[in-house]
Amino acid sequence: MQNIRSVKTVPEEIIAKEFRKRKIYFAQNVKSIIGKPDFVFRRKKIAVFIDSDFWHGHPKRCIMPKTNCSYWNQKILRNKKRDKFVNRKLGKAGWKVVRIWEHNLKSRLSSSVSRILNLLNKGSGKYGSPCC
Repeated sequence: MQNIRSVKTVPEEIIAKEFRKRKIYFAQNVKSIIGKPDFVFRRKKIAVFIDSDFWHGHPKRCIMPKTNCSYWNQKILRNKKRDKFVNRKLGKAGWKVVRIWEHNLKSRLSSSVSRILNLLNKGSGKYGSPCC
């Protein structure tokens, strides 16, 4: 468990590389914002979370361990409840929340990035074309 990282994960680095390639300014893992989003765009009030298929309990891709099942079920259930709570709190504070599943980065990277770029482009053409 101690080797599991919560920041600078491979999926986060993939998205960060795409943003840097497009010269998009972002902040990473901002502790002062509830939920500690993976990416934050403060001016647009957009918080992006990259959710692991296992830790956030993807309905089809989460494979439960065979041992200590009750612990893992409770752990993932708590994570899902926390995700909903964070979404509600940020939404009430005027933030837009984007959650992207880890497996989508592997299979549909461009559409995942486009989702974020579309939100960034609303109201301003600062970041160029969302279709890349």
